[in-house]
Amino acid sequence: MHPISVCIIAKNEEKRIEKCLRSVKPYGFEIVVVDTGSADRTKEIAAAYADKVLDFVWCDDFSAARNFSLREASNDWILMLDCDEWIQEIDVEELDYFREHHADSVGAVSRRNLVTENGHYVLNNTDNTERFFDRRLYHYTGIIHEQLTPKNGRELPCLLLHTTIGHSGYDMTPEEQRAKSKRNLTLLHRQLSLEPENPYVYYQLGKGYEIIEDYESACEYYGKGLYFDVDPSLAYVQALVISYGNTLLLTGRAEAALGFAHIYDEFAVTADFVYLMGRIYMANGMYPQAIEQFLQATAYADCRFHGANSFLAFYHIALICEQTGDLDNALAYYHECGEYPPAAERAVRLLRKTAAARPRRIVIFRSGLFILQYLADQYAKALEEMGCELLIFNYFSSQEQLTESMEELYAFHEKGIDAVLTFNNYAFNLKTADEKSLWDQWQIPVFNLLWDHPMYYHDTLDDSPAHGIVICEDRTHVAYVKRFCPAVRNAFFIPAGGEELQPGRPPVPIRERSIDVLFVGSYKFAKDCTFDIFDKTLLEYLRSHTHTTFEQTVEDCLRQIRPDVSEAELKYMIAQHRYVDLNLSATYRLKVLQSLVDAGITVTVYGGGWEDTPLYGNPLFDLHSVISFEEALGLMGDSKLVLNQLSWFKDGCCERIFNAMLQSAVCLTDDSVYLKEQFRDDEELVFYSLAEADKLGETAAALLRDPDRMQRIADSGHSAAAARHTWAHRADEFMKLLQELS
Repeated sequence: MHPISVCIIAKNEEKRIEKCLRSVKPYGFEIVVVDTGSADRTKEIAAAYADKVLDFVWCDDFSAARNFSLREASNDWILMLDCDEWIQEIDVEELDYFREHHADSVGAVSRRNLVTENGHYVLNNTDNTERFFDRRLYHYTGIIHEQLTPKNGRELPCLLLHTTIGHSGYDMTPEEQRAKSKRNLTLLHRQLSLEPENPYVYYQLGKGYEIIEDYESACEYYGKGLYFDVDPSLAYVQALVISYGNTLLLTGRAEAALGFAHIYDEFAVTADFVYLMGRIYMANGMYPQAIEQFLQATAYADCRFHGANSFLAFYHIALICEQTGDLDNALAYYHECGEYPPAAERAVRLLRKTAAARPRRIVIFRSGLFILQYLADQYAKALEEMGCELLIFNYFSSQEQLTESMEELYAFHEKGIDAVLTFNNYAFNLKTADEKSLWDQWQIPVFNLLWDHPMYYHDTLDDSPAHGIVICEDRTHVAYVKRFCPAVRNAFFIPAGGEELQPGRPPVPIRERSIDVLFVGSYKFAKDCTFDIFDKTLLEYLRSHTHTTFEQTVEDCLRQIRPDVSEAELKYMIAQHRYVDLNLSATYRLKVLQSLVDAGITVTVYGGGWEDTPLYGNPLFDLHSVISFEEALGLMGDSKLVLNQLSWFKDGCCERIFNAMLQSAVCLTDDSVYLKEQFRDDEELVFYSLAEADKLGETAAALLRDPDRMQRIADSGHSAAAARHTWAHRADEFMKLLQELS
């Protein structure tokens, strides 16, 4: 136990308080919850986690409630949290050091303010807030938007801790925001009557009116707050200036906002202010000055409002370029915005606009492999909907049909080809009669989308055409190509996508679905390969380092034996031992399914190779033959849980994840760096760890016992996948890449 008390005040917070308390519980702090009059299950939930749950009669004074919690805590050192906050990162040893060596200081934490976009949490802004202190030196003042205040009246030092908390308090419906703001405004006006010369109160009043979209009143109060002699170094004063500038723009006073140039030297210490100046110049039609400010904003390492030093600045430069007719630079800057949805949408519109003038002409190669045909068909459908002209080349046809297809290819080329898209190396090295690359002869970029790890194509990638570009579905695979395949012109990451079988049709509720757990996938174990001592070393290492890539493991183990191994030798060894990767994935695939069966869960499986496993014949292992993708989607739409096990992809994904989510099933998958960036665990899907694969049965059983929880996850997962992870999104990414390279 650490001599620290976490104090929380609460009222009717049954939907949010458990996440907060669950994040605190592991650290051994005393937890004190002060309830100010809840009429829901808040106190019941708190009692399961907190050391003290106390009642406080509400008196329209937040400071009074907070100070009550301080008095009731058992420890002098306090970490203050709200119910809509949770610990994301914390260094407990640093807190102990702070208590001993900075006893007269306040510790500030970084707060990541999150809001929901398309069912997915995104960062709105970040601020630093004073939360860790000695109650003997500090207390709270102010009836609302209370401030931590030294008891002796002297300002004491504030230091930023390596602690980060998430905050969803701004993630409300417009109705909830208005109701909360109206309550707050009443209290703020009462506080203003007590402190008529406190600029902080004017700042909070401005925020309150801005939330309810009364921008005239917000602008008035922000302006009044700046009448006082304020300190530009204070965080709230910097926020006040930026908020005032925003409301001047919102109320059509762009010309008046130009006056901010007079305070530029004092406030241009943050990307947020410089970004604001860019918007002010832009609103006044001063485009060169605006672009200069936006570019300058991107030079700052940090910002309070998420994107002010990155995608938002680039987005506004792109808007200026588009408005002035510089469409090439507009697209380039939209692409700099990453996954910012408005930029992506405008980029697609621009691409379609240029495609309408002359549609992109693309050749897509379909091979005989089941999965590769599916990929080709998904890209073809999405690209065709974008207005592209396509030639589909079936690479698995008879010799006579291949001859006809080649004739069609040459005829298609007569009107120009913008790109070739192929999969897993098929036709990537298509040669002419004189053994030269056809694509180089035609000077056409050929995109080779690798469904598998590039180590399986180490030899053919060495013969890449000069115009050859590799697309990988894992970011570590991109790094592999760039490191070990110098013949490839470039490599890029475009993840897999998903499709909804019956878009617009209401999904079957989780409770009414007939399949508890579905797994669509085969068991592929290379049993004919001879495993030597080095293979066994790799297996042992990977089993204890389940988040390490296969190629990194080969390098680590090999350098222990031969520190001076060359790049060429390393590449050879990775390729020679690649079946360890295949067999390890198969081993874990078997392990996770065994865990489910051992937990008494019936698993419905469609795939081949399972006859050679111990699960074959088990009554809970409901095995069926291989099915089409369309049939699989239909089954996912009748499944509660859809299991996924990645093929040792540590920074990528597979289509099964998105397909499951788009059929409104709960996806249960091992994690990757990319997936953890995209989705919230237990909110949009459920992650499991390969290191604890034997516990998967417990996880699945708990989910199946709680259909309401599964329904929430399924609904949120569907929204998140539909917003960002369909094949249409992947085709958009491909077209952006093509545009950039053009």
